[in-house]
This record gives sequence, structure tokens and C-alpha cells, in this order.
Amino acid sequence: MNRENLKKYSTNSIVRPTDDIDAFKHQLGFFVSVLEALGISFPDGENNPLQLIKDYIEDSIPVEKLTANAPAWWSIIDTPAAVRDFRERNVLMARLAICLLYYDETNSSELGDNLSWFFEVLEFLEVDTKIPNDMMIKYFEYR
Repeated sequence: MNRENLKKYSTNSIVRPTDDIDAFKHQLGFFVSVLEALGISFPDGENNPLQLIKDYIEDSIPVEKLTANAPAWWSIIDTPAAVRDFRERNVLMARLAICLLYYDETNSSELGDNLSWFFEVLEFLEVDTKIPNDMMIKYFEYR
């Protein structure tokens, strides 16, 4: 992708829905699509962030249910060994879960940072980022 296209398709040039909750759900829908396309999954159970996000997008659960499940994933990251660990898969999956359980549905100004962090974690997981980059170009509208 050339430099002009990189600027055009940056997180800063995304046109977001005007309602913060709609913008939040739209981005979460993108995360779900990417993770499913890449075959990335989490252990089944009540703390599966991918399933929680799907339920939230469908209005089956409130945003508070997302935030209530975030501490379990933070506990994996908040150990002395894991704080700086960007190689161990279970720590990276916890970081990815935190991206999904991003908790402020009323502050769409942070969505660009969250999207950037999502891509960084995918890079640390050593996935082919061409797939999510191509998906991003098709999924979002740009200025």
C-alpha cells in the first residue's frame, strides 16, 4: 500500500456513526469479523470475550457485563512477568480480550487508539495482517 493510501485508510480518517454507542458496536463488529476470519478464538465459557461481544452487539447483554469480565483478563496481564511480555500467547490473548472488552461506550474519541492497539496485538500474535488491513478498508468508511 502506498503512502497516500496509508494516510487515506488510517484510523484517524474513519467516518464513525454519530452516536457513540453505535460507533462502539460498529468497531466491535469489525473485531469479531477479523477474529473469525483469522480463526482466533477464546476458551468457551462465560468469560469468552468474543461471545460477550456478539451478545452485546445483539443487545442481549449490557455494556456492564463486558466490564465485569475484563478483570479476569487483566489479572493475566498484571503479573510482573506478563507486564512486558509480548511473546507469550496466553498473555497476548489476554491483551486481545481487553481490546474486545473496551469499556467506554460513550467516548468514541478513544476508538482509534483501541483499533490501533488491536492491530498491534495481532502483529505480536504474528498473524498475517494483510487480511485485517484489507477487511478494515472494506468495513469502514473514510473521509
